[in-house]
Amino acid sequence: MNTMLDCETLKQTGFLFPARRAWLFTALLLFFGSAIKAQQNNNPVDSSAKHYVYVRHIIIDGNKRTRESTILREVTFKEGDSLETDRMMKAMELSRNHVQNTGLFNEVIMNIKNWNGDSLDVAITVKERWYTIPVPALDLYDRNFNVWWFDHDHDLRWIQAGIRLYQNNLTGRNDGLKMAALFGFKQTLAIDYTLPYFDAVQKHGFHFTASYNRSRNIAYDRVNNKELIHEDVNYYQRKSLDIAADIFYRPGFHYTYTLTAGYRYSSVSDTVVALNPNYFLDSSSSQQYVYARFLFVRDYRDLVAYPLTGNYVEASVARLGFGLFDDVNLWEFVGGFSQYVHLGKKWYLSSQNRLKFSFPTDQPYSLARGLGYGNNYVSGYEYYAIDGQSWALTKLNLKNQIFKIEIPSPPNNPFTKGARLPFVLYGRVYVDAGYVWDKLYAANNPLDNTFLLGGGVAADLVLIYDTTLRFEYSINRLGEQGLFFHVNTLF
Repeated sequence: MNTMLDCETLKQTGFLFPARRAWLFTALLLFFGSAIKAQQNNNPVDSSAKHYVYVRHIIIDGNKRTRESTILREVTFKEGDSLETDRMMKAMELSRNHVQNTGLFNEVIMNIKNWNGDSLDVAITVKERWYTIPVPALDLYDRNFNVWWFDHDHDLRWIQAGIRLYQNNLTGRNDGLKMAALFGFKQTLAIDYTLPYFDAVQKHGFHFTASYNRSRNIAYDRVNNKELIHEDVNYYQRKSLDIAADIFYRPGFHYTYTLTAGYRYSSVSDTVVALNPNYFLDSSSSQQYVYARFLFVRDYRDLVAYPLTGNYVEASVARLGFGLFDDVNLWEFVGGFSQYVHLGKKWYLSSQNRLKFSFPTDQPYSLARGLGYGNNYVSGYEYYAIDGQSWALTKLNLKNQIFKIEIPSPPNNPFTKGARLPFVLYGRVYVDAGYVWDKLYAANNPLDNTFLLGGGVAADLVLIYDTTLRFEYSINRLGEQGLFFHVNTLF
């Protein structure tokens, strides 16, 4: 794979596109997904004959630890409600998805019982997951699996070994405690606690997280959109402390408002400062700042782990630095919109779009993160770090369900408790586009300020515990192609 790129070559091949084309491509995909959804919603419904049913009781079974109130919080109707028959069926399916999306259960079954004339009971049977999970951990702290396997030659020094402890559903209210102790070239100590609600109306929640990290190797700069790595077995090259707390408000099933306040302190070795004086700007060896973020989420997806229908909107504004420290002074805005459409039979279409904008442009290298990290990447460019102060990303997917099987598990298995274990395989074709705006570090990185385009074919395997394995064969605009592996999990 040829990684030596220069702007002149890209211009000659027509690879350099103005920013407005990235915006246009994103806007067209947004419109396309929304138009399909609107067309589905405009289908006429015959309302000449309406029949109502009365919900006498909601019966919950199988919840050993989970409180009934936690389950009922996710049900869109309550005892004593009267609903149209068609709406009742849809409300039950939607409620089942809501309960499944809590991540508390291997299986959720919702049935009608004792249907007598115009009244009925609703039975909800759940099979709880195993909530106390100490996990021996081998964590990858590279940008993604593909970079570690090929660019870093699956070097074990990029692996953290240790233990993670998950204590989910601690008090039966879907609250979770997570702790981690990881060691290796990078060491991590972390604690995380989430309480979905603490008030009687179940609308206000709390989240706290704290972590301490230190690493003997560090990506301190980029050339040709490849990270430059410095490591020293005798000294830690970076240390960081992060503390944050969230208060969130969930007034209904689909809307969440979150306010975050946090503090971050980082330091690097003198060698890193010498290699890149702009790592923290102004040849500084440390950086600290207080930050705040407001996040709005509107979520109408059917299943969060692997959505097939619905839509998702998010918008956030963050302030890094409030005058208490002079190290950082930034505003950051992030927006996202995704549309998921069932085309018929086993065919599905999705459009996922994200945009980040931050200013001023005079930012430290450590904070100017763009595309190529986690799920924010253009297919076919996984080996590249394309950093900048702002970026746009859009993904269009067409998928078909090849098979879906559910394997019964032994009823005495403490982890699955007799649940039917799902295995679903999807075939997928896709095209991605992106653009990164970089005003500071683009001189030696030709993919910055360049229209990015990639696509290919994939197989997605959806497994138990909200895990998806994605095998993608991608080709990018440079003509480079290869097989890439990604893992998504909510666990």
